[in-house]
Amino acid sequence: MGNDKTRNKSKDAQTMGITHCSHPFLQGRGWRRGRLFILFLLLFLTLNFGVKGYWKIKSYSFQSYFKDVWEICHNKGFNEDYCVLVDFSRPSGEDRMAIIDLKTLSVLDTGPCAHGKGEGNSAWKPRFSNKEGSKCSSLGHFKIAEKSYSANVGLRFALDGLDSSNDNARRRHILIHSSRYVDIMHHLTSYLPLSNASWGCFTTSPAMLKKIEAICDKSKKPILLYAYKYV
Repeated sequence: MGNDKTRNKSKDAQTMGITHCSHPFLQGRGWRRGRLFILFLLLFLTLNFGVKGYWKIKSYSFQSYFKDVWEICHNKGFNEDYCVLVDFSRPSGEDRMAIIDLKTLSVLDTGPCAHGKGEGNSAWKPRFSNKEGSKCSSLGHFKIAEKSYSANVGLRFALDGLDSSNDNARRRHILIHSSRYVDIMHHLTSYLPLSNASWGCFTTSPAMLKKIEAICDKSKKPILLYAYKYV
């Protein structure tokens, strides 16, 4: 019994020695790492929500196109009540895509819209191309064409490009569709990281896509989509 107690005390002393010798060093290093992580997280959140806040209070940039798109809709046989605008000057995770009520000249609904991940693109700055295989977004006027479904993206709308800047839209399989990735990430960041969510398609949230579907389903005339970017 005495020997057992001695051995236990010896083990306890060794354990205490390890605890008192090594733990403060490890604790100090872990605390420094934890503090750096917390500082980084706070900086990220401050910058991110600062950017999001800026775009929330910034006046919409869509109004200046209301008259032009209505005239195109009127002259070319499009629906004169609604259209869709995509302002690539705005961040992808913010209100970049808008459904416009042309009767009241107001913004009806808004949502995020990812841009293509092709070469030269970044989360902050899209690059535009009409070239097949570029995986870039295109600017210009589009006719929102037939609705369909696919195993990969679900509900989708085909697009016909009406300008020289986007007349390869059909051959490039440029669509309007949604992505859960875009839906989740736009709550976290103003600038959606590039991903396979878009190879040039107008990829938005499921909720926004449903709103576009609603106006397309009840329209007897095609809906116009106009994508632009301020120089």
